[in-house]
Amino acid sequence: MRAKVDIFSGFLGAGKTTLIKKLISESLYKEKVVIIENEFGEIGIDGSILKSTNIEVKEINAGCICCNISGDFKKAVKEVVAKYSPERIIIEPTGVAKLSDLLTACSSIELKSIIELNMVVTVVDVLKYDMYLANFGEFYRNQIMSSSIIVLSRTQNLEADKIESIKEKVEKLNNKACIVTTPWNKLAAQRIVELNHNNTKLSLQNEVNLIRRSLGTASMKSVKNHAGNEIFETWSYETPRRFSEKALVNLLKKIDSSSFGNILRAKGIVQGDNDEWMQFDYVPGEFEMRKTSPDYSGRLCVIGTNLNRENLKKVFSL
Repeated sequence: MRAKVDIFSGFLGAGKTTLIKKLISESLYKEKVVIIENEFGEIGIDGSILKSTNIEVKEINAGCICCNISGDFKKAVKEVVAKYSPERIIIEPTGVAKLSDLLTACSSIELKSIIELNMVVTVVDVLKYDMYLANFGEFYRNQIMSSSIIVLSRTQNLEADKIESIKEKVEKLNNKACIVTTPWNKLAAQRIVELNHNNTKLSLQNEVNLIRRSLGTASMKSVKNHAGNEIFETWSYETPRRFSEKALVNLLKKIDSSSFGNILRAKGIVQGDNDEWMQFDYVPGEFEMRKTSPDYSGRLCVIGTNLNRENLKKVFSL
């Protein structure tokens, strides 16, 4: 059985080690885990911290594991597999690592028979995004573009509209990755792990899919007004914004208006202004709301015909 490999990339001080410790202490501690940790310098720093979790740590120093000592990295992986037979290997490269090169090394003929790529995570500090992009463009973009999960750090220190702006910039570089905007202390580590196993961007759409799920009496009446060959549209949106319960109720009442198109079904999970999370389900003329557990980001999906996407985005961005 091949060991699962999780790579945690991120620029200097973004919070990679903090995130790894969170995942291990809350979720991955039950597994047999080895961490391959690389510092760009002669002496590893974070290895001593990680050892406090009672997880085996293999340090590679004196260079970046994905450039001049690529051979040493492959050797280290082979040694780890042979010595510990781990279920999971967590790789924490130096902050200036080129992630795409590391992915290539993990997919090499020498390693693919003993390991399989699992999570590829990049941690992005929202407070330093623009500065790092301007000064370390190639390396920074490469980490974001090569990831399947992008975790925004320090979002608790920034207003929602600024988080939204950075999320949109990140999406321009990688629109396929799941982007975590919820502060880590509010989000269970297991939810981050689950993102890798589910196409979360599609799961919410599937839940509101008209073909698979009955819309109820009110919405079925609306469907009958359309031609049988009508093609339904889907609009999905992720947002870190908070909504008061009153504001969300008013919003759901508002989207009954024709200015948003003919909405037949909507579903979403959003953060409330009191740190609680709410889930809503909407069909024309009625909706319900209930409390739920925090998710990686506020997200919603709308399905219908002639959707006015600009108006929808505008109202859910207020």
